[in-house]
Amino acid sequence: MHSMYRFLLPTCFIFLLGSCTVQDHLNPEESNPCRVSYTLNRLDTYLIPPGETVTLGQQVTGISGSYFIVADILDLNGQQYAVNGKSEDLRSGGEESNAAFEYDSQGRLSKAVIRYRRPTATITTAYEYLSPTELQITQTDDYGHYPVPPSFTKIVPLNSLGLVIDPNVTYDAEGYVIRRGSTNYNIVNGNNVGNDAERYEYDLTKPNPIPNPFFFYGKKDKNLRTDIISLDTSTKIEFDLKYIYDEQGNLKYDILMFNYPDTDPRVRVHINKYEWSCPQ
Repeated sequence: MHSMYRFLLPTCFIFLLGSCTVQDHLNPEESNPCRVSYTLNRLDTYLIPPGETVTLGQQVTGISGSYFIVADILDLNGQQYAVNGKSEDLRSGGEESNAAFEYDSQGRLSKAVIRYRRPTATITTAYEYLSPTELQITQTDDYGHYPVPPSFTKIVPLNSLGLVIDPNVTYDAEGYVIRRGSTNYNIVNGNNVGNDAERYEYDLTKPNPIPNPFFFYGKKDKNLRTDIISLDTSTKIEFDLKYIYDEQGNLKYDILMFNYPDTDPRVRVHINKYEWSCPQ
């Protein structure tokens, strides 16, 4: 629906000085020794009615209409929401999609396995950094149609910042995406402050906690996004963004709550979950 709740578009750390080497193009989260290992996109939720007791491990019926096992209970604006954990079989309910990530010895993404509920599919992609100007991508798309799913390999060129060269994408001098397809983005202070449909606000004192291992597709927003303002004047929509962190200070949940106060005041909730791998 909204840009931050699609599988998030990738980011890049920029080196502007000196000659490029393969080691130059590192994961942009290199200041954080932890790497995101697993993401769950659009968790299923159950709004717990006042007076009802729900416990971890209990089976409930989510907003999707499917059953799930309660993995966590979140208190959001005075209401409690039960959410699911990892789903082994998305066809029986759970998140809309999930992704597992692996990294090479330099902390760069080497493998991503993304599983989708609709349509049911598993997309496995391997990344090999051949040189400062070439990235090899091998993708296997498994929709369950063939005993051995088809794979294809391509080598994509990288620019001097280590970003994928794509005629449908324009980067600025720092590596931020300012055009993707027909959509233009306005970058201010290292943040995408909006496009033709929405405007975004940020807390410039806090870093962006949302990980993005796909650093070769453009630099991510620098700061914490705090609000979304729809530019559609025909329909009023209100947003509320929330972030919950784990004990190590890494992002555990990012949450988008929204409603249409003039026509439908019910609050919709989109929740993404993150798991991390940290050095011992």
